[in-house]
Amino acid sequence: MNPLQYEDGPLVWLDLETSGLDPAKARILEVAVLITNGDLEIVDEKGCELVVNLKAETMKEMDRWTRNQHAKSGLLAKAEESTLTAPEVADEVLAYIKHWIPKPGIAQLAGSSIHFDAMFLRSAGPDVAEHGGKLIWKKIMDHLHHRRVEMWYPKVYREYGDKFQKESKHRALDDLRESIIELKFYRETMFAKPEEEIEKEAETKKRKLE
Repeated sequence: MNPLQYEDGPLVWLDLETSGLDPAKARILEVAVLITNGDLEIVDEKGCELVVNLKAETMKEMDRWTRNQHAKSGLLAKAEESTLTAPEVADEVLAYIKHWIPKPGIAQLAGSSIHFDAMFLRSAGPDVAEHGGKLIWKKIMDHLHHRRVEMWYPKVYREYGDKFQKESKHRALDDLRESIIELKFYRETMFAKPEEEIEKEAETKKRKLE
């Protein structure tokens, strides 16, 4: 597949695994990216999945729940094996995005709870402090479109959203694949139709699943 242009409606699906929830204190441990066009077709199934080298201080910063989750998923072991620094991971992620979407400002950021990931990419947390204040992750955000489109039908989601069950493996690339599948599900059942029609169809499908 050729690099995507504006008319292709490119989406950069990004997911992070971090050492905590506070971007001012926690570090990015893993970054994964999948890129789709506006029809949610993945341009490269392999995607980009990179793990930052785990430092001793990072282990100390993590609470027990976070350590257990990352140990269970295998991320801690991968991070101990990794030789990549945070700036190196940021550079490789940006290079991957630019390969598929060379022109800046035309792709939108997508994912589950993407505001959380965006906060980390823009933050001046410990990774930034350790590299002379350089916002090493922010350049990823700078290549993307600053506008985020949100399509939401709260009544339908309350009635029907729990029918879509995610495995939540707590590995970034797995989470991204689930998010794309989830959006395809919502697109087929909710989007691009009058809300009254959507609610009616959702109720019918809900009854079939019960």
